[in-house]
Amino acid sequence: MRKIYYSLGLIIVAAALAVGGTFALFSDTEISTGNIFTAGAIDLKVDHKYSMYDGKECVRNCVENLGTNLIKNGSFEVPEVTDPAKWQIFPSGSTGLEWTVEWNGGSASYNSRTRPEPALVEYHENVLGPAQDGDQYAELDSDWFGPNDPLNGEPALIKIHQDIATTPGAKYRLHYYYSPRPNTVVGQNIMTVNIDGSLVATHDSLAGGASIVWAEYTYEFNATGNTTKVEFIGGGTNDSLGIFLDNVSLRPYDCTYEISGGNCNLWSEKDLDTGDYFWKFDDVKPGDYGTDIISLHVFNNDAYSCMMVTNPQDNENVILDSEVGDITDGPGNGELSQFLNAVVWLEANGDNTHNSGETILYGPGSLVNMASMNRLPLTATTTANIGVAWCFGAQSVDPTTGVISCTGAGNQNIAQSDVLLTSLTAYAVQQRNNASFACSPALLSR
Repeated sequence: MRKIYYSLGLIIVAAALAVGGTFALFSDTEISTGNIFTAGAIDLKVDHKYSMYDGKECVRNCVENLGTNLIKNGSFEVPEVTDPAKWQIFPSGSTGLEWTVEWNGGSASYNSRTRPEPALVEYHENVLGPAQDGDQYAELDSDWFGPNDPLNGEPALIKIHQDIATTPGAKYRLHYYYSPRPNTVVGQNIMTVNIDGSLVATHDSLAGGASIVWAEYTYEFNATGNTTKVEFIGGGTNDSLGIFLDNVSLRPYDCTYEISGGNCNLWSEKDLDTGDYFWKFDDVKPGDYGTDIISLHVFNNDAYSCMMVTNPQDNENVILDSEVGDITDGPGNGELSQFLNAVVWLEANGDNTHNSGETILYGPGSLVNMASMNRLPLTATTTANIGVAWCFGAQSVDPTTGVISCTGAGNQNIAQSDVLLTSLTAYAVQQRNNASFACSPALLSR
C-alpha cells in the first residue's frame, strides 16, 4: 500500500510540474502578403484635327529647311584617303566616320582568308570619276584588306546607317546621290534604302557606263520616334565591286498652319500646353462662322467628358463713336460674347460637318455657356470626335438635314473692336460610381 501511495505522490508532482511549465500547443498560421490598393487614374489627351473659318480650311504649309543637314559626314570626306591608289578602307568606328558599318551577308572566309571585323567601308578619291560633292565617295561593296593586298573578289557587301535625332510626327526629306559602277552589269549595282527598318527605295535596274553618272534621289517621311534610323544597303553580286554613294543629307521641314482671315493651329493627340489654341481671329464680323473638330482620348478608365469655355474676358478694347447703345463703355465691359454662339455635336462620320442623326451635345446657344453641354461618355483607349460650330450672330440647325446656319442678325454694332479672351477646357471624370454626373461650370471649382 505504501508503494501505491508513493506512486500516486509522484504522479501528483508530475502533474504539478506540467501545469506550472511552458509547453507549445498545436497551431497553424496563414499569412496573405502583397495586398495593394492603387487609386485609379484618368489620362485625357486632346487632338485639334480640323479648323475652318468662313469656309476656308486650316492647312499645313511645310517648307524644307535647306540650311540644316541632320546627316553627319554625308559626303564621306572623313577620314581622308591618303593611299597613293586613291582608294582606302576604314573600319566602323573610325574617328570622324559617323556611319555605323556592317557586313551584309556573305561568307566570313574566302580563299583561306578570314574576313576582318569590324566591317569596313571603302572610300574612293575621284578614282573612276569625280565625286558628286567634295572629292570622296563611298562604295557599298567594300574590300577586306585594301589596295596593297592581292586578294580580289571577296564577299564584301556592306550596309551603313546613322541614327538621327528626330521629332515624332515631324516631316523630313532624305536626299542622296547614287551611281552604278562604270563598266559593270546591272547585277553589280543594286542598293536599297531603309527608314527605321522599312524599305523605301530600291535601285536595281542600271548597268554602269563608261564613267560615273550621279543621279539624285529623295524620299519624304514623317518621323515616328525620337530617333530615326537611315540605312543604305549594298546588294547584288557579292564580290567587292559595287555601287557608289555620295552627298547624303536629311533635312527637316519647317511647317506652319495657315488659314485665311486669322491664325490656326492643329495638332495630334497630346497633353495641352501654352500655344495650343483653337481660335485666334482678329477681324471677325457679323455673319462670320467656323468649325473645329476636336478629338478626346481617355486612358486607364471609362469617363464622362465635357467641353467648357472658361475664364471669359469681354474687353472693350477701343470705344468707337458708332458703338451706339453701348451703355457699359469702359475697360472689361465689351459686348462681343453676347453675339457669339455655338453648336457642339458628336462627329460620327468624319466629314467635319453636322449631319442629321449626329448627337447634339449643346446649342445653339451662347459660346461662353458651353459648360452646360450634355456629358459625353468616353470608353478607355477609344477616340471621340467632337464638332464645335461657332457663329458671330444668330445660329440655327436644320431639323431635316442637320445643316448649321449663321446669320449676322440683330444690333451688333456695340461689339465693334471688342475682344473676347477665353479658354476652352476639356474635362473628364470617371464613370464608375458617378452615374449622376452632369457638365457644369462648378466642375472647375473642385
